[in-house]
Amino acid sequence: MLSVSTHTRVQLSRQQRDRKRCTFHSCRSVCTRDRRRLQVAKAQTEEQSTSRPEENLSDLADDAREIIDGKRKRRRKSDSSDFITSSLTRRFGLAGGLAWFGFLTFGVVSEQLKTRREVQEEKSGTKDVQDAKEVKLPSGVRFTDLKIGGGTPVQKGFLVVLDYRGLASGQVFEDTKVRGKPIVFLSGSRPFTGGLCLGAEEGLAGMRAGGRRKVTVPASRAFGEAGAVLRPTEHVPEKRGSIPKAADLTYEFDVVRVSIAPS
Repeated sequence: MLSVSTHTRVQLSRQQRDRKRCTFHSCRSVCTRDRRRLQVAKAQTEEQSTSRPEENLSDLADDAREIIDGKRKRRRKSDSSDFITSSLTRRFGLAGGLAWFGFLTFGVVSEQLKTRREVQEEKSGTKDVQDAKEVKLPSGVRFTDLKIGGGTPVQKGFLVVLDYRGLASGQVFEDTKVRGKPIVFLSGSRPFTGGLCLGAEEGLAGMRAGGRRKVTVPASRAFGEAGAVLRPTEHVPEKRGSIPKAADLTYEFDVVRVSIAPS
């Protein structure tokens, strides 16, 4: 037989055990409500454990994007800056950087002045020709100067901006003035640009920027028995025209500009 005090201690220990088993009731075993709570908590724990890797991956991807964007910004910043100016500034101080900057500014201004001077010389040196005589070359190409240009002469390897009107047996096959887009080509390069040919190149020789010339090319120095078809290009989609077989060609050239080709 247990004493009263011992019996009381046993009851108290059982109550404490029951409280540990169930936090909601004073029952002796884990109740249904407590089991449901445990199942919900377990399910939430599993969901969190499964979602954490995805969250970590997304966080890592975001971090990687930020790092890449930061590198790109730094690269763009370094690319946009002048390497020589920064190097001179680091080595010789602010005076070195300013000296190089002044040199670049002088180069840009001098180039602009040179262009303006060339335009002015072209305008001042250009003159109309009255009663000009026709010149016949040994190849059979004939030309007549209608206006003498005062600018840079057409030379092999130079960039030429040309407006022209081409006729084959009296029919117009190309007119850049009507189209509103002059052709740009490297003098002496192959293949020929647009409706130009070997005879047209011979007829352009000696012209200067601002000049105008009428050139007649025999079929033997043009497209011969094959003829030609001008097809649209990416830059000139409206280009269309055909040159018949064995047709003599007549060109009216206007040299807009002649300059050194960019390297």
